[in-house]
Amino acid sequence: MPLTADKIEQGIIASRPDQMYGWPGICCAKDGGIVVSASERISHVGPLGRVVVMRSGDGGRTWSSPQEVYNSEVDDRDASLRTHPDGTLILTSFSSTDWVPYIKKGMYPGDCPVPERWLSQWQARIERMGLTEELPSVGWLIRSEDGGHVWGPPVETPTGQHAGPGVLGDGRLIYVGTGPMREADITTTAKYDVKVSVWESVNKGDTWGKISEIPRSKEMPREMLIIENHLVETSPGHLVVMFRSEACEWEDMFLYQSHSFDSGRTWTEPEKLPVWGGPPHLLVLSSGELLCSYGYRREPPSVRAMLSVDEGKTWDTENFITLHELDVPHDFGYPVTVEPSPGELVTAYYLNKKYAKRNDKFVYLPHAEDAGGIMSIRWTLA
Repeated sequence: MPLTADKIEQGIIASRPDQMYGWPGICCAKDGGIVVSASERISHVGPLGRVVVMRSGDGGRTWSSPQEVYNSEVDDRDASLRTHPDGTLILTSFSSTDWVPYIKKGMYPGDCPVPERWLSQWQARIERMGLTEELPSVGWLIRSEDGGHVWGPPVETPTGQHAGPGVLGDGRLIYVGTGPMREADITTTAKYDVKVSVWESVNKGDTWGKISEIPRSKEMPREMLIIENHLVETSPGHLVVMFRSEACEWEDMFLYQSHSFDSGRTWTEPEKLPVWGGPPHLLVLSSGELLCSYGYRREPPSVRAMLSVDEGKTWDTENFITLHELDVPHDFGYPVTVEPSPGELVTAYYLNKKYAKRNDKFVYLPHAEDAGGIMSIRWTLA
């Protein structure tokens, strides 16, 4: 009998009026607490993003207020969390100026206007910083030795991906992504030729060395990118990395997966899975099964999960688990999951009720009373 979700409890991790929280990360601290990271901001894209963390000491029932841990002059976003075997928490993020072109033309992607009340303030920041165009993003990490209360200074990383690096059982970090970010061509279609590279760190992120590249699938269209990956070690030396795909056609946005059986030195060609949605988040459960959480932005918009009993070689795609279903297609998703105790799971995702999809375009809802936030789902597998 296929497993399904049981005892589902919906909750809120962080929410403030007129504020958006996006792209959470999650991990369990050495003391058993749960730490969630997020990017607190005014809008989906803009210069006011800062990285915050929230903590729970009771299995995700209640949460601390957001604590700022990083705030630069530009957009700090997509903060991810991992726990090192020695208990160190590792938070990765990247700082972006991809909002500059949108502010200049007053329009977000999807023909969604930038609210007039933001334009003058953000344009002033562009002028003060002397920004004439979008610059390459900069990836970085910070570390905490006390369960997420105090964080050290930022260390630059070779790439910046939503889910950050994977942590192996021996303490090595493996980071998959495109880069180096400062050298990426962000103005031409050459982005389709950028390699998916693999870096390794043996000192918790102080230094990195490139160890391999993930080959591009011969069946993948040239105009398709595989992005926003998540990596786990399912058994010693066996790494599984899953990607969200970005394609010209909405219908083609399926998950892709690659395996390494030598700790990241060589990789299989990414395989297209029969699963539409993303981005993926992988978790090895205490039972040994592999859980993938992901967002589904078709009808019905929902937070979903699926299971593998053979380290990702096959997935039970016929029996996906629906953890939450939205009544309205808001800007939402990016679920991440931890297992604070055997069989007890906590999933976090973001929900931005200031935006909703209307006729295939996102529209801004300035008078929405409920801004949404980082939402929680406490559940068990039955």
